[in-house]
Amino acid sequence: MRLSYLLTPLFFALTPLSISAQEHNHDDHEHSHSLGAHVHGVATLNIALENQQLEMQLDSPAMNIVGFEYKPSSDADKQAVADAERTLKNEQALFALTTAGQCALSSMSIDNDLIGQHDEHEHEHDNDHAHAVHSNEKDAHQHSDISAHYVFNCTAPSKLNSIDLAGFFKAFPKTEKINVQLVTAEAQNGVELSPSNTVLSW
Repeated sequence: MRLSYLLTPLFFALTPLSISAQEHNHDDHEHSHSLGAHVHGVATLNIALENQQLEMQLDSPAMNIVGFEYKPSSDADKQAVADAERTLKNEQALFALTTAGQCALSSMSIDNDLIGQHDEHEHEHDNDHAHAVHSNEKDAHQHSDISAHYVFNCTAPSKLNSIDLAGFFKAFPKTEKINVQLVTAEAQNGVELSPSNTVLSW
């Protein structure tokens, strides 16, 4: 998944630090999750705060967000994907930022494997309706990811010191934990959030 111009250089520098910061976690395999491995139940969130701009890049297996990873074909599956994207776009319900930071969303984008990036593979078997069920069964064993990128403008960034993800865990209950990497002018942290530990603070 793509990182923006701000997140990319910051997280190239952050990666060794974030691993060091997470030494209290289980083992090296666990650390690999925070580096983008596709693990059901686990998502990653990269956060960068520079001057008045806050960027958040969420990467998650589609299973955590939608409940499946095959290309949607039925009306119910298509509706589930549409509902999930609508929920992801409601950032105020997902992320509770420190109110005093006075942050407002300036842009948001979604990169969804379920509705775009697997088409070329599926067409090999989708020449007629007889293969439609086979294609979905095949795709059920494939990995699909959903990425959401948020950019906020904060008029009082020095007062922004926490983000509560309780709303995200409530909206997407299949997400068991989120590995977070944070970069600010004063802090570089790697932490693990879960439904029982939803607040990132710095």
